[in-house]
Amino acid sequence: MSASAAEAEELSAECTVAQHPHYEGLHGECRQTKDIPLPGTTRILLQSRCGCPCHTSNKPGA
Repeated sequence: MSASAAEAEELSAECTVAQHPHYEGLHGECRQTKDIPLPGTTRILLQSRCGCPCHTSNKPGA
């Protein structure tokens, strides 16, 4: 079984469930639209951005 590009990226809980039939609307509920760094650092993340392709149009700073 091979993993698609979307599966290779870390997905939020909402986008993971939204991949199932009848739950596609949950993509709009995803709040992981940007990386959140650990305060006082630049390279350690508290929460990483959702890797779902539905967020590809969201560019940092936009």
